[in-house]
Amino acid sequence: MASKDSYGIVEWYGNGNGHRCGYCKSPNGNISDGMWAHALTVQNYQDLIDRGWRRSGKYCYKPLMNKTCCPHYTIKMEALNFRMNKSHKKIIKQVNKYLIHGIKPGEIKGQDQDVARDAPHSGAGNVPEGETPTVEGKTTPGVENTETLSPPKPETVNDCSMDISKSEEASKSKKEIRKGQGADPNKPPCRKAKDIRMELKKKKLLAAGKDPQEVEEMFQKKNNSTDGVKTLEDYLNEPSNTEKCAHKLEIKLIRSNPKQRPEFVNSFKESHLVFKKYQMSIHHEDESDCDLSQFENFLVDSPLKETKGDDKTHGRVSMGYGSFHQHYILDGKIIAVGVVDILPHCISSVYLYYHPDYSFLALGTYTALQEIAFTRSLNKMDQELKYYYMGYYIHSCPKMVYKGQYYPSLLLCPETYTWQPIEKCRPKLDQNRYSRLAPEGVEDENLNVPDDQITILFMRQLMNYTIYTQLNPKAKDAKAVKKYSELVGKKVASNMMLFRSG
Repeated sequence: MASKDSYGIVEWYGNGNGHRCGYCKSPNGNISDGMWAHALTVQNYQDLIDRGWRRSGKYCYKPLMNKTCCPHYTIKMEALNFRMNKSHKKIIKQVNKYLIHGIKPGEIKGQDQDVARDAPHSGAGNVPEGETPTVEGKTTPGVENTETLSPPKPETVNDCSMDISKSEEASKSKKEIRKGQGADPNKPPCRKAKDIRMELKKKKLLAAGKDPQEVEEMFQKKNNSTDGVKTLEDYLNEPSNTEKCAHKLEIKLIRSNPKQRPEFVNSFKESHLVFKKYQMSIHHEDESDCDLSQFENFLVDSPLKETKGDDKTHGRVSMGYGSFHQHYILDGKIIAVGVVDILPHCISSVYLYYHPDYSFLALGTYTALQEIAFTRSLNKMDQELKYYYMGYYIHSCPKMVYKGQYYPSLLLCPETYTWQPIEKCRPKLDQNRYSRLAPEGVEDENLNVPDDQITILFMRQLMNYTIYTQLNPKAKDAKAVKKYSELVGKKVASNMMLFRSG
C-alpha cells in the first residue's frame, strides 16, 4: 500500500434521522447518509461527487434518494459546449451596461431615446431572478428586473348605432385579405426591432457629423459578426475591452484552504461581512447563525488537500487544485464571493453569497456564467477538466429547476451512477420524483467491493478490512462498512481510509 499521506481519511456517520427539508418544508422528510472528512485528496472528492456526494465544510452527505422527500440529482454541465440562452445574454448585457455606463437595469439615463429603447424589460422565458443560481440546495434570491408598465387606458366604446354604410364603404376600398394569403400588400412590410434601432443609431451618428462611408463600414462589420459567433467570453469581456468604464469589476481567485495565506487573511473580515449581510437579508437568519465560527465551518473549512501546480499527477493547472474563494471586487469593494472546488475533471460550485445592495445585478446567474467561463479557461491548461458541477438538481422543487436551463447538462442516475442527458430524464421525473434514469441493462460497476479492497485506518495503521477483522474479531461493524463501501464505490473505498476505533 502507498503511504497514508496519499489517502483521504473519513469517519462514517451513516444514516441520520430525518430533518426539516428546505424545499418542501417537510419537518422530517430530508434523509441522508453522512461522514466526516478529516482529509480528502482532490481525486477522492471527484470520485465521491460522481456517486452523488456533496460537502458542506468538512461534512460529506448523500441523500437517500428513494426515501428523502425531495430527491437530489447531481447535475453537471459540459462547459466547452455551453449554449447561452436569451436570459443569460440579457443578464450579462445588464451587468455590462452598469459597469460601462453606470446604468442600472430598468434605469434610463437622461432623455436619450436610444438608451430608453435598450432599457431592460421582462421577457418570456427568463430565469426568474427571484431565485437565481447557487449551489448545495440553497437558492440565491435576487431581484427580477422588470419595468413597471402602466395598464392601458380603456378606449371609449362607440354606440352600436354607428354608421354601418361608412364602415362598409371603408371595407370595400381595401383589398380583401383572406386567411392564408399572407401580409396585406397595401401596408409596408414588418421590420425587426433590431433593424429599427440600427437605423436610428445611423441617423444619430450622421447628425453628429460622422462620415457617411465610415458609418456604413462600421455597421457592415457589425452585420458580418453574427450573434451565433459571439462567445460567452466575448460577452463577459466587453467591459475589459472598453477604454473608460463607470465601474471596475475584478475577479480574484484566492485559495481558502489552507487558510493561513496573507491574501485570504487580509480579506477575511470583509468577506465575512458580506456573508452575514447576505444570510440575514436573503435567508432571514439571526446574526448568531452567521457569525465567524459558522462562516468558517460552512464555507472556509475544507477537507481537500492542497495540490500544487507542480504536482506530478494533477499539475497542469497553474493555481493547483483544491478549495478556493472567488472574490468579485467592484471599485475596490467585495460585493460577492463564489466558493468553488477545483477538481481533476471539473469546477464544483459550492456556494455563492453577495451584498444585498447589488442584487439588481442578478449576481447568482452572472457569477454562474463567470464560473463556466473559468472552467473553460482551465480546460486550456488541463483538457480533462471540462465540466461545471452545479450541486443538486431537484426536479420536484420549482425554485431549483433553473439549473436545467444550462445546456448541455447531465444528471447522475441514482442506481447506476451513470450520466444521462437531462432532456431524457425530465419525462421520468415528471411521473415520479425518484426514478432510475439509466436505460435497462446498465448496472453499477462499482457496487460490490471485496473486503480486501476496503481500506481501513485502525490503531494508526493502514490496512484492508480483511486484516482489520482478523485483528479485531469482536468488531460488529460489518453491516455499516458494507453500506459505506457500496455508497462510496469500489474506487473510493480502496483509495480512502475509513477510520475504525475498534
